[in-house]
Amino acid sequence: MSLPQVQEIVLKSGKVSPEDLNEAVKTAKHLEVPLEEVLVGRRLISPEELGGLLAEAYRISYLDLKTLELNREVLKLVAEEFAESHHVVRDNVVTLAMEDPSDLEAIEFVKKQTGYGVMPAFTDKAGMSQALRLYKGTLKEEFAELVEKTTVKRVDVNRPLVELAKDVSVVKAVDALLSSAVVEQASDIHLEPLGNEVVVRYRIDGVLNDVLILPSELHPALVARIKILANLKLDETRLPQDGRMQFLSKKGDKVSLRVSVLPTVEGEKVVLRILEEVLQHFSLNSLGLEADQEKRVARSINKPHGMVLVTGPTGSGKTTTLYTILGMLNTVGVNICTVEDPVENRIRRVNQTQVNPQAGYSFATGLRSLLRQDPDIIMVGEIRDQETAKIAVNAAMTGHLVLSTLHTNDAPGTVPRLLDLSVESFLLASTLELVVAQRLIRKVCKHCLVEYAPQKNWEETLKQVVNDEAELTEVLTLFPKKLIGGKGCPKCRYSGYRGRMGIFEVMGVSEAMRELIVKQKSGAELRRVARAEGMKSMLMAGMMKVASGVTTVEEVLRVSLE
Repeated sequence: MSLPQVQEIVLKSGKVSPEDLNEAVKTAKHLEVPLEEVLVGRRLISPEELGGLLAEAYRISYLDLKTLELNREVLKLVAEEFAESHHVVRDNVVTLAMEDPSDLEAIEFVKKQTGYGVMPAFTDKAGMSQALRLYKGTLKEEFAELVEKTTVKRVDVNRPLVELAKDVSVVKAVDALLSSAVVEQASDIHLEPLGNEVVVRYRIDGVLNDVLILPSELHPALVARIKILANLKLDETRLPQDGRMQFLSKKGDKVSLRVSVLPTVEGEKVVLRILEEVLQHFSLNSLGLEADQEKRVARSINKPHGMVLVTGPTGSGKTTTLYTILGMLNTVGVNICTVEDPVENRIRRVNQTQVNPQAGYSFATGLRSLLRQDPDIIMVGEIRDQETAKIAVNAAMTGHLVLSTLHTNDAPGTVPRLLDLSVESFLLASTLELVVAQRLIRKVCKHCLVEYAPQKNWEETLKQVVNDEAELTEVLTLFPKKLIGGKGCPKCRYSGYRGRMGIFEVMGVSEAMRELIVKQKSGAELRRVARAEGMKSMLMAGMMKVASGVTTVEEVLRVSLE
């Protein structure tokens, strides 16, 4: 359905204000993405509401595939390759869920293939993606078939590594590992040699899961295949190596991976980080910020100059938050430039450059070059050293909005860290506008929710870990009488959790804070003033998620106190 058609349907419904709709249309045209993505991404309308409106326009029913139980045997009536290429899923004998119900060719094909009459129904992109996962068998099933039908288990380790890497069975094995990880929405793939076996682990929702154990004979061949794909040295086994690679999914999407190979006493361990090539986030609310935090961030990022920093440990979602902010600021009237290591996600109409230490192109040299590109907004992937910190502060002083990340445990700790990097206190006080500290928590699986009474020891545990009396009182006030958790089901892999979202500590820099920065006061003093001015601590933000039934106390304590 064309953009004007979707615009007219949504406007007539009255579910989105004309002003918000016009802004969404401008963004969709500027970024060349479907209007539906912007409307849902900005939380202007729910996927279900929009799906219902579009289905009504097609004069057919709407199916929410995220909530329906689909029979895998029925799905076999439509070939997986056809379902993926035409975005159709067979739900039952007569109903065909489709993203594009006007695709008459697909309907006719299904009629001929199944011998049934077809009644098309409309579904959204998220539901379709989830339903298509049912076509995939488990990784163990795929490898069992490979072992049975090919020579994957009997690879001759005495053959040259180049030949091993090109063996058909090895190529299929690596493809199976990568495809399965993408389907399972893993962020990392680990191949760990353990003597007489190789353990394959996926990091899903921030937690590593054992998914497969392979014979050790496969290890050299799998590593060689990955090295070739990542343009690494095959004969180098004594030193660590880093690289990048891409593979093409069955849907034709390019999936990028960052590859790290580390020599261990048992052999070379390989870790592959899966990078999203295109990341569309249009609202801060979708990341997990509370309403007051969202307003404070929006107020700061819409200033013409200053510095906004996002902090947290590795894997806490800092880059995603920055990309979301860039997406919000990415309008026709501004020039946005970034320097990153590496460029993890491509953003249309944003000038992204990647550091290259081997060529002498560092964050500092990249940042200097960006300043000559007439930028309005600059994003620096990470402030790692004195030189980068000083250039970033000077850029913020000279009329640019500077966004970057820093490794600190909390928001107030950012100031002492920058002072340690020899940034002048008066310059920092003049330029720093906002600090966002964050962690990622796992969400309770919606498909296996159960209520349970809180354990008596939680209150005592909280008293031991929370030093601030006022904060402890607030946290205990939020503690619900009934806790919600997941008992475990196939959809959450029996973990009780499915998906992640952020908890945030948002520290605005007021005049009182600027005076403390100039005087180089401690992080504890900055925290005291920030709390008095309304900043929620990480633990407090997490407990608000517990109170609303999004996550569990165990998960909040695990993440916020790390």
